[in-house]
Amino acid sequence: MFTGTPEELRQREAQARELAEQAAALLAEIDALGLGEGMGQLHTPGGMIRKRPGQGWVVADR
Repeated sequence: MFTGTPEELRQREAQARELAEQAAALLAEIDALGLGEGMGQLHTPGGMIRKRPGQGWVVADR
């Protein structure tokens, strides 16, 4: 469990979101290879990465 300050928590949540955006971009690149598309969702700290029809992989808040 996180025991830092509220500011540290906000900073880490922002960093987690940024990393999730990078992961979503990589998943989209993998799908673009044309070998089949990934499905479902990945849970991350502070949110999730979901496959949305017509939108590709997106980062969503919980």
